Amino acid sequence: MSNPKTYAEWMVCFNQFKEGAKDEETIQSMESGVINWSKGVAERLTQRLYEAIDYRLRLSANQLQKDLDYSRDIETEVVKALLSARKRLAVIHRAATIRSFPEEVRDTMENLLIDYAKNTQQSLEDSAKSDRTGRLRMMIGNNPITTFDKVENLFGAVKTSVEDNQIKDSSNQMNGKMNRRRVILS
Repeated sequence: MSNPKTYAEWMVCFNQFKEGAKDEETIQSMESGVINWSKGVAERLTQRLYEAIDYRLRLSANQLQKDLDYSRDIETEVVKALLSARKRLAVIHRAATIRSFPEEVRDTMENLLIDYAKNTQQSLEDSAKSDRTGRLRMMIGNNPITTFDKVENLFGAVKTSVEDNQIKDSSNQMNGKMNRRRVILS
């Protein structure tokens, strides 16, 4: 994919981003793209970027809901759903903050994403209040989707060791299998 320079080339990139099939290639192309920021083009490009980001946020929300529904309250599955949502938001964040766009546009798109993440996190925490054990609230609190800006290795097939450790720690804590030293009193 070539780096976009014209309005039409940017539209191709935004459409591919909406599809989500080639995120790495599409975002790398957009990051290397150039925009002639003239008055008419600026508003249309900004609107199309907003539409693409909004579409991906709705897809992400739907996928998170499906993942949580299918988790059947299995703790490791709930944590996986939260981490997957965080990773999807990190991809969207990368597209929202492309340097080819002016700082004002990037800030607006980033704030849209931050607001979505905060509202979703709050909604998850509110719904977890009905869990009497407190385990769901702990899982959601320990794996917030609001930290999407700290996700690394977005497109790699290998998970980062930090992410692996978070999954292991969360599942061990949830299953009551803390790695503790056994002390035998005599």
